[in-house]
Amino acid sequence: MKKIVVICVIILFAFFACKKSENTTESETYTVGKADIYVDESLLPIVEEQEMIFENRYPKSSITLIPKSDADIVNLLLQRKIDLAVLTHPLTTTQENSLKDKNVIGKNTPFCSDAIALIAKVGTSTDAITTTEVYEVLKGKPTKYQFVFDNENSSTLNYLMEKAGVTSLPKSVTALNNNLDVIKFVSENTNSIGFVGVNWMLNPSIEMEKTLNKVKVIAVGETLQKAVKPSQTNIETKDYPFTRKIYLLNFQGRVGLGMGFASFVKSEVGQRIILKSGLSPVKIPTREIRIIKNNKKK
Repeated sequence: MKKIVVICVIILFAFFACKKSENTTESETYTVGKADIYVDESLLPIVEEQEMIFENRYPKSSITLIPKSDADIVNLLLQRKIDLAVLTHPLTTTQENSLKDKNVIGKNTPFCSDAIALIAKVGTSTDAITTTEVYEVLKGKPTKYQFVFDNENSSTLNYLMEKAGVTSLPKSVTALNNNLDVIKFVSENTNSIGFVGVNWMLNPSIEMEKTLNKVKVIAVGETLQKAVKPSQTNIETKDYPFTRKIYLLNFQGRVGLGMGFASFVKSEVGQRIILKSGLSPVKIPTREIRIIKNNKKK
């Protein structure tokens, strides 16, 4: 009888010990825990690179990147449904004040600059275009080109509409679903010009390489003589006209992976990832040169 009681006590102890272990989770820190980060779809490739290296360095971290349109992400932030986002702009003063009224204060971390690349089908005669031509097409001027954007709520389209000073789009402009759709459409249609985040062109996935070989990046400038392509140097100097900064917006309001990831993307390692990707970091990583003196006599 005593043996049965002892065995029951041991089983109960083991059961409650297991339950306690299951319910015990490590506190979230800068490098430990889970987080969802909503990313402007046009910026996804560069954020994926940062996320991969971050998780490799900090194996107790788990970040899920969720691509959405710019407008959708802003709405989710304002509705307090999400805390972390990567966008091409901070929230407006009005939007930030609406969150402050709810005692929500965020932090904006700019970590690099990218550009909107204009692409055309390989083999076409279109190699350059002026900013004026782009704006006039958006204003409704008849054109031989079919302008193609990722989607109606994208930061890319909003950026160009603001530049052109328009609020509605003409029939010569098509909005699809995402940057991949734009690249595919342009690769199959002559006289179309696509607008995509340049990081989609710089670091393509293996499955995208065949499609990218069918398109080319065209130069843009105030005049055709000043037209340049969105190289890393031209993004840094802003000689390329359609450049923009990338921000990590953190509205967690506590110590967590949001702060850790923001610190990482602005760190030496994070900025080197930006530099290697072909975009423009906010801070050029230092490079130390060691001079070794040779004291050997010939």
